[in-house]
Amino acid sequence: MIMPIYEPTEKEIMKEYVVFISGQEDVSEGNLFLTDRRLIYERKGRRGMFSATSPAVSEEIELYEVANVTTAVPRFKLFTKKTFSVEYDSKGSKQVVRFQVKDPTLWKENITKWAIDAKRVHDEERRRTSDEDYRRKLEMARAKAGTTNVGVMHVNSPSEARKKSAQQRGPRGDVIDAEDAGTTALQRTENTPPATVKYCQECGYSLDANMRYCPSCGTKVS
Repeated sequence: MIMPIYEPTEKEIMKEYVVFISGQEDVSEGNLFLTDRRLIYERKGRRGMFSATSPAVSEEIELYEVANVTTAVPRFKLFTKKTFSVEYDSKGSKQVVRFQVKDPTLWKENITKWAIDAKRVHDEERRRTSDEDYRRKLEMARAKAGTTNVGVMHVNSPSEARKKSAQQRGPRGDVIDAEDAGTTALQRTENTPPATVKYCQECGYSLDANMRYCPSCGTKVS
């Protein structure tokens, strides 16, 4: 058996020699691996008189793509197949794979459990990537504007940042959404407030003189 290549932090949960099934026909035999990130089926190699094929990964499913797992355990177990099926989304289309195993329920429980965790990690990574991309755009806007009056909004999305800023600053009209000019920064352009009024260095929230922490983002006021 040849082990699949795992990511440095990827952890193997279980494995089994199985039969991969398509429709009602047995397609191939091989090893099925479940990690905390993926479900991997490695087809067994074949050796013929004149040629041979090496083991190869023929199915690889990211657990965050898994939509449903079902089992088929017959009432009379003699001469029957115990299988489980995995329905998953791949590039906008639904796919289904089926495997014959010794204990379909055990596979279902583990896949379902780790799929939930994988979806959470995937969603957090997407939000983190979105925030980092947003901050990079803000820094670019800051450099182009040539001013320090550009506040970085540490929020989940640019749309939430614009909505929150509008609620905080009110209808004074002294804030321009720089995205309308091709960027995603918020820049004050007129009606500069008196020197006694301070703004948070991180999110631009209006602060009272006696505030030690920003009530919007929690940043310590210098």
